[in-house]
Amino acid sequence: MYAGDLALINGKLITLEAQQPRAEAALVRNGRIALVGSTAEVLAAAGDAPRFDCDGRTVVPGFVDGHVHFEYTCLALTHCFSCPTPPYRSLAEIGSGLSEWVERTPPGEWVIARTSFGLQHKVAEGRLFNRHELDALTTAHPLVVLSGMHVAMLNTPGLHALGLWNRVDNPPVGVTIHREPEGTPTGVATEIWNLLPAFSKEKVKDAIRRKGHEQFIAQGVTTIHNLPYSAHDIQAVQELQASGELPLRIRFFYHLPHQTNLDDLLAMGLRPGFGNDMLRYGGIKTFIDGIGHDGYGTPLWDVKWTREELFDFVERAHAGGQQLWMHVLRAESLRLGCDAIEAALRAYPGPHRHRLEHSADIVQDDADIARMQELGIRAVTTPQFLYSGLGARTRERSPEQRPRWRALIDRGFEVIGSSDSTGTVPDGISPLFNIACALVYAPGAPISVEEALKMFTIWPAAGAFEEHDKGTLSPGKLGDFAVLSADPHEVEPEAIFDLQVAATILGGVPVHDSR
Repeated sequence: MYAGDLALINGKLITLEAQQPRAEAALVRNGRIALVGSTAEVLAAAGDAPRFDCDGRTVVPGFVDGHVHFEYTCLALTHCFSCPTPPYRSLAEIGSGLSEWVERTPPGEWVIARTSFGLQHKVAEGRLFNRHELDALTTAHPLVVLSGMHVAMLNTPGLHALGLWNRVDNPPVGVTIHREPEGTPTGVATEIWNLLPAFSKEKVKDAIRRKGHEQFIAQGVTTIHNLPYSAHDIQAVQELQASGELPLRIRFFYHLPHQTNLDDLLAMGLRPGFGNDMLRYGGIKTFIDGIGHDGYGTPLWDVKWTREELFDFVERAHAGGQQLWMHVLRAESLRLGCDAIEAALRAYPGPHRHRLEHSADIVQDDADIARMQELGIRAVTTPQFLYSGLGARTRERSPEQRPRWRALIDRGFEVIGSSDSTGTVPDGISPLFNIACALVYAPGAPISVEEALKMFTIWPAAGAFEEHDKGTLSPGKLGDFAVLSADPHEVEPEAIFDLQVAATILGGVPVHDSR
């Protein structure tokens, strides 16, 4: 479907290729770039290929989101009550809107509300909901309010439905369940996202149809490296691909052990790269730790494995040819992940591209950076977290809390940029928003505009074995482009927040055009 011919002319192409960093035009044949050069050169070779006149606008490679929860993002904005702060400014306002959502939901069905990270810091009441307040909204439905994905506030039916009411003294590994003085749950719990029911395949398809274009394609995103929540998500994108409705390229990774176990996955015989240019299998995502605090912000190490269990898992996945993504939010987890990868490489030496998700946001110690480099581990960042973690307060981070992107890049890391979107922060989905955050909110980690662009183009492409197909504008690569309203090199970093994607082209086919 996305394998067109196109003459892209009269543009300011930022190719991100060292040998030809700038150009005016590109010719796409059968979905792949055949020529990059001047407008005159492209027109001379274009024949009857359709023209796309950029009218002097800046063109960059189609953006690659290196870590996103695509289906859950679309579902959060359609089939959940979305109540980010702002515009909501109090628990009372959220409760009022949630009450109206409850009234439209058939009794017995789950009610899921999605709000911002660090909710207690962003509402007038300065705290989280408790189960009594949520029970006052409904006891006819199980109800959960998610602050991000890792901190939950549940009503009494919700606690019972997830089997948490009687597990206060014996919660699942890595889960915190807060208690009232008499020992009953307050309603606040962490790390219960994986216990929530999956949305139906039809709701997933509906959500993607309604939000996939608006939130991704219209933001210049042409490829995502995706973490589906359930089999329904995977079935939905396969059916949308078959019907020609899949809006962008997906490389998906299984959550383990949430979706299946390692033995069963290896028995399937899937290897990274299986699929086609629209939908491919990528590998495995797992969590070493969780959010790293108890729900109210008190730090704790919510590790989900024993050392022996993690070592066994990583070694078998590595030996089975899988690419591993491992979530880490504490230095202890980063070091444990390094230990496990080192042991796996000792047992089975060989090339790999294993990744520590969020490591580029949290790593501070030079020794940890050096060790990651020695082991060949890929580092991943989410610049919008500088904005969304605690809002404006995050801008005042002390130097030891700022991301060390400069040190990583200087050591040769190709830092993978991502939105890590689940729908919590709609603004944070846009690569341009993330690029602006990287340049504005991290003065202790100064990077160039070109490096920020690479975080959302060639570096995530390479982080998923796709550098030969994506990430720069050069002959042989897929004809994926984002046409911008201005050159990010030529405006102040703050102004990048206001840049727009004027058009998005996927495989030589214009799929978004707001000019």
